[in-house]
Amino acid sequence: MKKILILILLLLTAIVAMAYFYFSALNADKKNSDGSLYAISQHAALVLCFQNDKSITDILGDQPILQQVLGSDKYNELKSIGNMLIQSQAAVQAVDKQNIYIGLIPEKKNLTFLYVTQINSESNLTQVISELGGKINVTLEKDRYKLNLSDTLTCYLTLRENLLFLSPSSAVLNQALSRTLEKDNPFGAYIRSTSRISKNSLAEVHINFNQLPAVLKSTMPGNLSGELAVLNHMDAYTSLIYNYSAEKLLLNGSTQVNGRDSYYALYRHVPQKVTITNILPENTANYIVYTILQYGRWREELNKWLTGTSKGKTALDLTAQISEKYHLDLEQTFPRYFTNQLITFQLSTSEKLGAIALSNGEKLGQLLLDLSAEHSDDIRIFKESDLLFSFFGEPFRNFRRPYYTIVDNYLIFANYASTVQVFLNNYRNNRLLINRPNYLAAINQLPNSSSIMFYSDLDNSSRIILRNIYLPYFKHLRQESMKDFNAFIWQMSGENGKYQTNVLMTKKAPADSLSQNSLALTP
Repeated sequence: MKKILILILLLLTAIVAMAYFYFSALNADKKNSDGSLYAISQHAALVLCFQNDKSITDILGDQPILQQVLGSDKYNELKSIGNMLIQSQAAVQAVDKQNIYIGLIPEKKNLTFLYVTQINSESNLTQVISELGGKINVTLEKDRYKLNLSDTLTCYLTLRENLLFLSPSSAVLNQALSRTLEKDNPFGAYIRSTSRISKNSLAEVHINFNQLPAVLKSTMPGNLSGELAVLNHMDAYTSLIYNYSAEKLLLNGSTQVNGRDSYYALYRHVPQKVTITNILPENTANYIVYTILQYGRWREELNKWLTGTSKGKTALDLTAQISEKYHLDLEQTFPRYFTNQLITFQLSTSEKLGAIALSNGEKLGQLLLDLSAEHSDDIRIFKESDLLFSFFGEPFRNFRRPYYTIVDNYLIFANYASTVQVFLNNYRNNRLLINRPNYLAAINQLPNSSSIMFYSDLDNSSRIILRNIYLPYFKHLRQESMKDFNAFIWQMSGENGKYQTNVLMTKKAPADSLSQNSLALTP
């Protein structure tokens, strides 16, 4: 899950920044255009929509933060397309009073964009092309027009019924035109039901997690395995509204988990205050924290989830087997002394750890003596595999027989004893993330209660990101789009079966930005 959100970070911020630059010159009032909505939702994992209103495009265009996210090269490229469009009054009138939809499309080791909007019935595409042809090189290729904006920038434009399609990739256009327009696809219906585009909403971002694996595979080598494997079956949608700010990138909205068999559906409860993050080392690269309202009721749902997984069936039998083997009632261990928070986190060195909050760590430690063996004075190792997975599920799947320690009513564990020792050294010397001003400045901008929250320190995560995405994307992140940002947060809070969702990226203080940029590409 951590790697998933690190990669979404790149994709999400890039598509948000597209809003103004492609259609900056098109200014009009909103008009429903369900045809273009359903067309884009059939193809894209991430969809951006914004209202074609001058008051909105002016605000977006005045935000330097968008240029920082996008990078100077792409910014100038997109601005060229915007300038091209305003050279045709017929083009401006053709999409007058329509919404603009921009979709992120995978293409081998590349990501490209598809732009769809609905044109007015009285508009004439031939006139649009004629006007553009007087300014740029326009050629007709079968069922589309090739627009040569410069020696290195080419776009393709075509019309299907009353829908206008535009993309820098002819192959993407082929793909879009080859599919039958279905007005009942679930993602399109979701966007239609959640969209609130108005003059009070600058732009919206919609994410289809069912199609996201194909997008991620274009940015990284190999298949979605390990922590990323969950994305292969993650049936969920997210809808976010972009908020104006010169100092941060902030989106608010909601997430809908469609599959009842999803592990993340277990957290659709009232959010709880997060405090377990106070123990994290200062070199924490990322973490994901979960809160539980009432463990007993939550455990019943967890057991239902476990019965639906092959490994889960074994985990359900594990507690009975261990109880018989050690003559110990396991229900008197974690179920009795766990409070309401669990976390997995990763250090800048890639070491992975987990932790749970306890009501009485000393009592639990005594009960676990028979289930564990001593490694050192402070560290022990579980004798049996999958114990933590059987009580808490997916986050602890890869901690099969970990080493652990208990300090200040927290049980902290890792797959290597040296990793636990690193944690103890940091904790005892007060080298903690909570002491870093940048971290506090970021985390204090969101509510301190949540059901699930992901955090990434963008500097501490550099080496991890480098190992998980292709080098060109990494260079773009560190040299351009992310160089002035220090944190990324994805927060979800359960409410009425859905999740209220906040996505935040915060900027570094000027001094921090200067000191870190020289190390931006250190592998």
